[in-house]
Amino acid sequence: MKFNIFTPLLFFVISSTFAQLNYSGNFSGKGIVYSGEESPFWIHSNQRGRVNETTNISALLSGIASYNITENARFSIGLGTLYQDGYIDKLQLDESYLGFENSWLAISLGRKQRQELYRGLSASNENILWSLNARPMPGLSFKTTRPVYFIKSAGLAFQASLEEFITDDERYVPDTRVHHKSFHLIFDKIPNIEFTVGVQHFVQWGGTSPVFGKLPGSFDDYKNVFMGKEGADDVEGQEVNVLGNHLGSYVGGIKTSVINYNVEILYNHIFEDGSGRSLANTPDGRYGIFISAPEQGKWIDAFMYEFYYTKNQSKNSPTTDGADNYFNNNLYRSGWTYENRILGVPFIFLDEDRFRVINNKMMAHHIGVSGLAFSKLPYKLLTSYRKNYGAKGGGQLRNNILSTYLDLNVYQNIFQVNLQVGADLISDDSPNFGAGIQLSKSLF
Repeated sequence: MKFNIFTPLLFFVISSTFAQLNYSGNFSGKGIVYSGEESPFWIHSNQRGRVNETTNISALLSGIASYNITENARFSIGLGTLYQDGYIDKLQLDESYLGFENSWLAISLGRKQRQELYRGLSASNENILWSLNARPMPGLSFKTTRPVYFIKSAGLAFQASLEEFITDDERYVPDTRVHHKSFHLIFDKIPNIEFTVGVQHFVQWGGTSPVFGKLPGSFDDYKNVFMGKEGADDVEGQEVNVLGNHLGSYVGGIKTSVINYNVEILYNHIFEDGSGRSLANTPDGRYGIFISAPEQGKWIDAFMYEFYYTKNQSKNSPTTDGADNYFNNNLYRSGWTYENRILGVPFIFLDEDRFRVINNKMMAHHIGVSGLAFSKLPYKLLTSYRKNYGAKGGGQLRNNILSTYLDLNVYQNIFQVNLQVGADLISDDSPNFGAGIQLSKSLF
């Protein structure tokens, strides 16, 4: 299935004859220089796929048109064109979607960028499996936009999503499909405290293997994928999941406020098989705290600390061959990637050929800070310290890396100018420094 870029344009023309549209548009261009063969980590990571590791120039032209059906419901259309040099070096669709949204539900069809959370300070945004590190895949998405109460008197609500994507990149198994769903149960009966528990579930399935041909992709297979059922087969002496590459995460969180500051404590467990689902890989996952002021404009108006740990990988579980292999898969060998970029937390990364995950055993501390310097200069500061230990069957990395990044908005008038600097200090290699300048302008 391919998405035609002219479909949103046709919708735009038809809509404009029946309703008054609201428009917004934006242009941004970025230039980057760096001392190493690739730019520093945070200059190219979590950039929504708009900057790759060897980009020097990136440009984005985007627009959104919408009109209200009722006071709480509207249709929208988004279209964005992206150019970046380096590994990509071509024009791409950054976005191309049709959308509908009301007071509690959002639906989109096409390629749509996802919402940035935690003011852009997190290393993985929504979840350890689902960051902003890659360009969005095209697909169909249904998700709640707020808690939906099913027992209001008891303070019980839920948030959920169901999404189906296709992959249109060059990968080992072409036309791989990606299924995603989530369900979070929310309890807020206690004053000033909100508890959340839930699960995220992803499956890569279907497609055509260069070795085994067309893989299971019928509706009956989809039902098994949806229910998380796993079929096993033997590929080159190793058991693989022929009904998909399943990944998941248990989620927990607490929200409260302390001295007028919003505080959120969050946790993501990670699993890829039965041992992980039964918590045999504990303590692997993401642990974090996010603190934000109710109003922006202070020297520090938001702070985030996250700790990532993925070294266990069910190494002591009797039900496995000794260890998991996060984001890798024997059948879907391109792994948990899209366009050779990790879909999850970017601390897990690929080899020099940008094909197989070479490092998924790591420990990382990450800090993000944002605020307003000198009462007029918005900034974002990221600092990460991580230890890399390689991956199962892929050698053992033994390096420590300190990565820093500063984005400073130095001019806001007819257009905006942001200065960006980054650095990687590596224990067994030379330091890598980089700098960039970004020019942005609202068009209408």
